This record gives sequence, structure tokens and C-alpha cells, in this order.
Amino acid sequence: MQKVDWNEVRARTIALYTRRRPGASDDDLLPPVLAEAQVRQAEKQFGVMFPDDYRQYLLTVSAGGRVRTLHLGQTGWHWDRDTSTHHANLHVPFPDHDTALAVCEEIWSKEPQYEDYASAAAYQTAHNAWEGAAEAAGDARTTGAIFLCDDGCGFYTLLIVSGPMRGTMWFDGRATCDRLNPLLNDAGQPATFGEWYLDWLTHEEPLVTPEQRHAAYQRWHAGMDTPIWFRWFDS
Repeated sequence: MQKVDWNEVRARTIALYTRRRPGASDDDLLPPVLAEAQVRQAEKQFGVMFPDDYRQYLLTVSAGGRVRTLHLGQTGWHWDRDTSTHHANLHVPFPDHDTALAVCEEIWSKEPQYEDYASAAAYQTAHNAWEGAAEAAGDARTTGAIFLCDDGCGFYTLLIVSGPMRGTMWFDGRATCDRLNPLLNDAGQPATFGEWYLDWLTHEEPLVTPEQRHAAYQRWHAGMDTPIWFRWFDS
């Protein structure tokens, strides 16, 4: 695993955000870091140990910033503006994608049809049960995953914290293609949180002007020097 100097990463991150908001204090630019005791408290609540690089990010860089902020609220630890992460199931292993998708598709293929039932009440009872099974199967596809970034339009970036894929970053593209895809590093392997974040930072640092950003996005859309976070639909 790549060794990361997280203090340097914090300095680079603050420099990037300072360029965007000159004169702002460090705490205005980034949510403060968490203490070791706070991270342990969150891990105990969720029943998991965070992957080491995400853990070091929380302890050294920020509780948020590029990612949703982890903080303590009235009902315990949670990620800001996150209604998708199944907190109680973070300890449940993230499933094999194709297997979980096949289960969902099988359930959807068996949606009750009104004409097959003797009464409206019987149909509604069967349909309610089917809806519950379909929702549970959909939720099971993202057990063990934190919805770490909202990418807009119903898309999310996930950090896997349980199971064989623990520590890797995935893209939730179900809004259009019904698939979850690993975000691949340059070696074609699912990227770790550290790889994903450092790659994002390295690609962002040179983009000073709107013109530079526009040109960069054109390159990325053309498949040239595409950042890990932008490799949404790689298979």
C-alpha cells in the first residue's frame, strides 16, 4: 500500500481551498479533524473499523472537505446530508455485485399482476409484500458501504468498510444503469480511499482558471488522463 504523508496532504488541501477562498481560516476552509477517541466512538457505534487511510484522513486532514463530514449529532455519529448509508448494516459485508444484482432482478421479475388475484385486497397484500422484498434486496446491495460523496443526479461515491472489498471506492450508478462499479486505479484495480483522494487532489491543483477546468473536463471526457473519481462507468 502506498505510504501517505497525511500532514502534507492536509497542507496541500488547505492550499487548494485557500486559493478558492483567500483570507479564510483553516477551520473555515475545512471541518476540523477528529480526535482518536471520537473516531473510536464512531467505529464502535457502527460496528466497524474504518479503513486505515480514511481513518488517517479523519485524524489528520479533516472530518469532511472533499467528502461528507462525519460528526456527532443528537442521535449519534453520522455523515452530513446522508440519508442513504445504512448505519446499522455497515458491519455487514459488501456483497458481490453481480450476485446481489441478480437477486434484485429476480424479485423484480416476479412483481404481482392485478389480474392474477381474485380481489383488490388480495392483490394489494401481495404487492405490499413484494415491495418490501424488493426494497430489502435493493438495500442489501450497499451493505458495508458509506455513501461518502453525493455526485448529483442520484449518483454517489461509496467507501466500502466491510467484506472482501473493504477499503475500496465504488461508484453508485444505479440512477441510470442499475450498476455499482469499482473506481479503478491506473493498474486497473479498485482504488483505495488514499489513492482516490490523492488522485483527486493532484488533478485539482493545476486548475486555477475556468478555462483550465473546462479544458481538463474535455480531456477527461475524451478518456485522457481521467481522474479516478471520474471513471464512473468503467467495468
